[in-house]
Amino acid sequence: MLKNIELERANYAWECIEEIKRENEQLQKNYGSYVRRAPTLIQANGLPNTLAFYHNRAKRGEKAYELLYQHISNWAPLKKLTKGKDPLQWIIKDASSQDVFRASREIIALLYWMKRFAEAELKGEEE
Repeated sequence: MLKNIELERANYAWECIEEIKRENEQLQKNYGSYVRRAPTLIQANGLPNTLAFYHNRAKRGEKAYELLYQHISNWAPLKKLTKGKDPLQWIIKDASSQDVFRASREIIALLYWMKRFAEAELKGEEE
């Protein structure tokens, strides 16, 4: 079972990065940077604050943040946990602290795959 969820994460992360590869170089660079920092932001500031930050930036028209927020929100195990609701709204209205902890762990595990693929595949990631 554990191997299957890791493969599902890897597959979904790959699909997300493939989508970003079709975007311009600046967006790829920004997205890669945001993905690299995302696990640390969640650990330091908490999932609710991080999602609120991404949501705010997306509403301001920053496409890389919008795409990252969408990719996180559309991750199937998270959608199952949130019962299909927007994760930020779910946290604010319905989630227990244990739910938020589980969601945080799942999102961080996904982001590690996204980070690996972004570093390997996106332009501007030659550090």
